[in-house]
Amino acid sequence: MGIIGVMGSGKDEWEAFATPLGAWIAENGHDLLTGGGNGVMLAAARAFSGTAGRRGRSIGVLPSEPDPVRGFVPLPGYPNPFIDLTILTPFQRKAPDASPEALSRNHVNILTAQVIVALPGRHGTLDEVRLALAFGKPIIGFGPDLEFRDMPAELRTTGDFAAVAAFITDALSRPG
Repeated sequence: MGIIGVMGSGKDEWEAFATPLGAWIAENGHDLLTGGGNGVMLAAARAFSGTAGRRGRSIGVLPSEPDPVRGFVPLPGYPNPFIDLTILTPFQRKAPDASPEALSRNHVNILTAQVIVALPGRHGTLDEVRLALAFGKPIIGFGPDLEFRDMPAELRTTGDFAAVAAFITDALSRPG
Protein backbone atom coordinates (compact mmCIF):
# COMPACT_ATOMS: atom_id res chain seq x y z
CA MET A 1 0.00 0.00 0.00
CA GLY A 2 1.43 3.35 -1.02
CA ILE A 3 0.67 6.91 0.04
CA ILE A 4 -0.21 8.89 -3.06
CA GLY A 5 -0.20 12.67 -2.67
CA VAL A 6 -2.60 14.57 -4.90
CA MET A 7 -1.86 18.29 -4.99
CA GLY A 8 -3.60 21.03 -6.90
CA SER A 9 -5.99 23.95 -6.83
CA GLY A 10 -7.89 24.68 -3.64
CA LYS A 11 -10.64 26.30 -5.70
CA ASP A 12 -11.03 24.44 -9.00
CA GLU A 13 -11.87 20.74 -8.75
CA TRP A 14 -10.44 19.70 -12.11
CA GLU A 15 -12.93 16.82 -11.93
CA ALA A 16 -11.96 15.26 -15.26
CA PHE A 17 -8.52 14.58 -13.76
CA ALA A 18 -9.08 14.40 -9.98
CA THR A 19 -12.07 12.02 -10.07
CA PRO A 20 -10.51 9.14 -12.03
CA LEU A 21 -7.27 9.60 -10.09
CA GLY A 22 -8.97 9.41 -6.68
CA ALA A 23 -10.95 6.34 -7.74
CA TRP A 24 -7.85 4.61 -9.16
CA ILE A 25 -5.91 5.21 -5.95
CA ALA A 26 -8.74 3.59 -3.96
CA GLU A 27 -9.20 0.70 -6.41
CA ASN A 28 -5.51 -0.12 -6.16
CA GLY A 29 -5.47 -0.24 -2.36
CA HIS A 30 -3.43 2.90 -1.71
CA ASP A 31 -3.87 5.77 0.74
CA LEU A 32 -4.75 9.21 -0.64
CA LEU A 33 -2.99 12.24 0.87
CA THR A 34 -4.21 15.77 0.16
CA GLY A 35 -4.28 19.11 1.91
CA GLY A 36 -7.80 18.26 3.09
CA GLY A 37 -9.52 21.29 1.60
CA ASN A 38 -11.65 22.13 -1.41
CA GLY A 39 -10.96 22.08 -5.14
CA VAL A 40 -8.74 19.22 -6.34
CA MET A 41 -8.43 17.96 -2.75
CA LEU A 42 -12.21 17.64 -2.43
CA ALA A 43 -12.73 16.06 -5.86
CA ALA A 44 -10.00 13.44 -5.38
CA ALA A 45 -11.14 12.59 -1.83
CA ARG A 46 -14.81 12.36 -2.90
CA ALA A 47 -13.96 9.91 -5.69
CA PHE A 48 -11.64 7.97 -3.38
CA SER A 49 -14.22 7.72 -0.59
CA GLY A 50 -17.00 6.76 -3.00
CA THR A 51 -15.11 3.75 -4.33
CA ALA A 52 -16.67 0.51 -3.12
CA GLY A 53 -14.34 -1.90 -1.35
CA ARG A 54 -11.51 0.57 -0.83
CA ARG A 55 -8.91 -0.41 1.76
CA GLY A 56 -6.91 2.79 2.04
CA ARG A 57 -7.61 5.99 3.90
CA SER A 58 -8.11 9.54 2.75
CA ILE A 59 -5.57 11.61 4.68
CA GLY A 60 -5.85 15.38 4.99
CA VAL A 61 -2.88 17.50 6.10
CA LEU A 62 -4.59 20.61 7.42
CA PRO A 63 -3.53 24.21 7.84
CA SER A 64 -4.51 25.84 11.12
CA GLU A 65 -4.82 29.05 13.03
CA PRO A 66 -3.94 29.76 16.65
CA ASP A 67 -6.66 29.22 19.25
CA PRO A 68 -6.27 30.50 22.82
CA VAL A 69 -7.89 27.40 24.32
CA ARG A 70 -6.99 24.52 22.00
CA GLY A 71 -3.65 25.74 20.70
CA PHE A 72 -4.48 25.36 17.01
CA VAL A 73 -7.70 24.72 15.11
CA PRO A 74 -8.27 23.90 11.44
CA LEU A 75 -8.95 26.83 9.15
CA PRO A 76 -12.61 27.26 8.21
CA GLY A 77 -13.62 24.74 5.52
CA TYR A 78 -11.05 22.14 6.64
CA PRO A 79 -11.23 19.20 6.51
CA ASN A 80 -13.57 18.45 3.65
CA PRO A 81 -16.20 15.77 4.46
CA PHE A 82 -14.32 13.01 2.62
CA ILE A 83 -11.22 12.98 4.82
CA ASP A 84 -10.86 9.87 7.01
CA LEU A 85 -7.72 10.83 8.90
CA THR A 86 -6.81 14.44 9.66
CA ILE A 87 -3.33 15.65 10.47
CA LEU A 88 -3.53 19.10 12.00
CA THR A 89 -0.33 21.07 11.49
CA PRO A 90 0.65 24.26 13.31
CA PHE A 91 1.01 25.98 9.93
CA GLN A 92 -1.32 28.46 8.28
CA ARG A 93 -1.66 28.45 4.51
CA LYS A 94 1.60 29.53 2.90
CA ALA A 95 1.30 33.10 1.66
CA PRO A 96 2.06 33.69 -2.04
CA ASP A 97 4.86 36.10 -1.12
CA ALA A 98 6.45 33.83 1.52
CA SER A 99 10.08 32.87 1.14
CA PRO A 100 10.62 29.55 -0.67
CA GLU A 101 12.49 28.39 2.45
CA ALA A 102 9.54 29.10 4.79
CA LEU A 103 8.19 25.98 6.45
CA SER A 104 4.58 25.08 5.69
CA ARG A 105 2.21 22.13 5.65
CA ASN A 106 3.38 21.62 2.08
CA HIS A 107 6.54 20.12 3.57
CA VAL A 108 4.40 17.59 5.47
CA ASN A 109 2.46 16.74 2.30
CA ILE A 110 5.55 16.17 0.19
CA LEU A 111 7.69 14.41 2.78
CA THR A 112 4.83 12.03 3.72
CA ALA A 113 3.70 11.05 0.22
CA GLN A 114 5.63 8.34 -1.59
CA VAL A 115 4.49 9.56 -5.01
CA ILE A 116 2.99 12.94 -5.90
CA VAL A 117 0.54 13.79 -8.66
CA ALA A 118 0.19 17.53 -9.20
CA LEU A 119 -2.95 18.78 -10.89
CA PRO A 120 -3.24 22.39 -12.01
CA GLY A 121 -3.00 24.92 -9.21
CA ARG A 122 -1.43 28.18 -8.19
CA HIS A 123 1.24 29.24 -5.71
CA GLY A 124 0.62 26.42 -3.18
CA THR A 125 0.87 23.78 -5.89
CA LEU A 126 3.96 25.46 -7.30
CA ASP A 127 5.53 25.31 -3.82
CA GLU A 128 4.69 21.60 -3.53
CA VAL A 129 6.14 20.87 -6.97
CA ARG A 130 9.35 22.70 -6.07
CA LEU A 131 9.59 20.82 -2.77
CA ALA A 132 9.03 17.44 -4.45
CA LEU A 133 11.76 18.17 -6.96
CA ALA A 134 14.13 19.43 -4.24
CA PHE A 135 13.56 16.34 -2.09
CA GLY A 136 13.80 13.94 -5.04
CA LYS A 137 10.22 12.70 -4.68
CA PRO A 138 8.61 11.03 -7.70
CA ILE A 139 6.21 13.60 -9.13
CA ILE A 140 4.16 13.96 -12.29
CA GLY A 141 1.87 16.76 -13.45
CA PHE A 142 -1.56 15.64 -14.63
CA GLY A 143 -3.73 17.98 -16.68
CA PRO A 144 -3.63 20.25 -19.73
CA ASP A 145 -0.07 21.25 -20.67
CA LEU A 146 -0.90 24.98 -20.68
CA GLU A 147 -1.86 24.80 -17.00
CA PHE A 148 1.72 23.87 -16.10
CA ARG A 149 3.46 26.68 -18.01
CA ASP A 150 4.54 28.40 -14.75
CA MET A 151 5.89 25.20 -13.20
CA PRO A 152 9.57 24.19 -13.19
CA ALA A 153 10.74 22.74 -16.52
CA GLU A 154 11.83 19.51 -14.76
CA LEU A 155 8.20 18.63 -13.98
CA ARG A 156 7.06 15.90 -16.35
CA THR A 157 3.43 16.51 -17.35
CA THR A 158 0.77 14.55 -19.17
CA GLY A 159 -2.93 14.63 -19.86
CA ASP A 160 -2.99 10.85 -20.28
CA PHE A 161 -4.39 9.02 -17.25
CA ALA A 162 -2.77 5.71 -18.28
CA ALA A 163 0.64 7.41 -18.16
CA VAL A 164 -0.08 8.70 -14.64
CA ALA A 165 -1.17 5.25 -13.44
CA ALA A 166 1.97 3.70 -14.94
CA PHE A 167 4.13 6.41 -13.33
CA ILE A 168 2.63 5.73 -9.88
CA THR A 169 2.95 1.96 -10.24
CA ASP A 170 6.57 2.23 -11.41
CA ALA A 171 7.53 4.70 -8.65
CA LEU A 172 6.03 2.46 -5.96
CA SER A 173 7.90 -0.57 -7.28
CA ARG A 174 11.28 1.08 -6.75
CA PRO A 175 13.09 0.56 -3.46
CA GLY A 176 13.33 3.53 -1.11
